[in-house]
Amino acid sequence: NHQNEHAPTPKGSCPYFDRQVDEKFKEFAPIYRKQYSLAYLSQIRDELEQRKEEHTQLLKQRASKEPGKVLYEENVQCFDDSRKWKDRYIVIRANYVLECYESYKRFLKGSPPLHRLMPTGGTILTTQEKYMEMINQCCPCTNVQEDFAPPVADMPGQFPVYLRLPYRRDFYFCFQDENSQVEFISILSDCVRHQNKDFLKKKTCEVKAFLKAIQLYRQEKGQYESCDMLLGSDVQHDNELSIHHLCHILNNLLVVHHVP
Repeated sequence: NHQNEHAPTPKGSCPYFDRQVDEKFKEFAPIYRKQYSLAYLSQIRDELEQRKEEHTQLLKQRASKEPGKVLYEENVQCFDDSRKWKDRYIVIRANYVLECYESYKRFLKGSPPLHRLMPTGGTILTTQEKYMEMINQCCPCTNVQEDFAPPVADMPGQFPVYLRLPYRRDFYFCFQDENSQVEFISILSDCVRHQNKDFLKKKTCEVKAFLKAIQLYRQEKGQYESCDMLLGSDVQHDNELSIHHLCHILNNLLVVHHVP
């Protein structure tokens, strides 16, 4: 199920990159198909042998909340695409997706949110210095601050929150008091944790096959270390796998052409 997330897709940028993405998926597809067959046969075998699940573990797990239950709703200052701070109405439900509405009035009218953010792989920071350290690690260029972090002088409060997202645009929030900042960070941390791990907990053939295929695909490329891309849903895996490859291509092009 492809969820509508505010995130870029690598396709459609230019023919060269489109071909690169198609090539990677053609390499990955047969690995997944084989792993799906193995996972399906394993499931059938388990059913035939009537293996029982460990009910004690299931009893220890907390019952999940109703996905529509609202866990957080508040007016929050957000830094938008126009590089200006805007008052937005933020709603976070028990599906751990952050919904950003233009206003509370729009929310009551049932208007769709401006953004539906699944913060998979996100890192939460509260100072510009720490945030820019992360930016400089992945983009070791000069004078990048103007293109990323909001100017400190223009912030509408003294308690910012920086949400750094891999291969996607970052998000910025600001609060007037520390208690509001702490409350927001707490629920946002829950969102990151659930979006990172909930998909991996599923026991379906599709999930088992996909995770094993990702592991084998990376091993074929000589990558044996743990991978941040093993977070989130299959759609996010696919996007980040292809974007990760394109980043290497772009980096090589920059080196060849000596772009500072």
